[in-house]
Amino acid sequence: MYKHYQTANANQDLVWHLSGFSYPEKAVAFLKRFEGSFCIFSKSVRQLYSNYELQQTFGEGNSVVALPNPHAYHDTFFNIPEEAILHTGMVICPGEISGSENWLLCYKNGEGNGWKGTSLAKGIDLFREKYGKDDPFLPVLLNSDLKKSSSTHLPLMHLHRISIKKLNLLSELQRKDIVATVADKFLKFAA
Repeated sequence: MYKHYQTANANQDLVWHLSGFSYPEKAVAFLKRFEGSFCIFSKSVRQLYSNYELQQTFGEGNSVVALPNPHAYHDTFFNIPEEAILHTGMVICPGEISGSENWLLCYKNGEGNGWKGTSLAKGIDLFREKYGKDDPFLPVLLNSDLKKSSSTHLPLMHLHRISIKKLNLLSELQRKDIVATVADKFLKFAA
């Protein structure tokens, strides 16, 4: 419960504007499901936040702000270069898109422009295997990742990932801490 926010003064990398959503309440509920399960990257301050609260704001535009826990300084990773944050081409979709109750992981089909979808758990296993141990699959969120489906208007979440190989300015201990933190949070979501 960190009540010290105003979107005008907030780090805009931590603000999700909901004005483009027909049903902003669905976008808020969808976004809140990621809270506590994903780290959020802010490119303007080069920080990765693992302990935050999502708060909906009203007034000057409906939005959601990620508020880093001011009492958990140790849960913020500093000096993360923007080049270490990579697109994955993956999207987490609510099952409603296909008439299911389960989360889906959708990704581009390598043979064409079509999308392929699978259960979230199966998709996670597939991509963890693809990336391997040298540069593990470590998904993170950016505020630009929240989208809406053009056909159903349901919210979707694009995924980025942090590449450990591109964190060469950090110590081995810092890199291991990032791997453990991001993986632990994400496994809670995928379970």
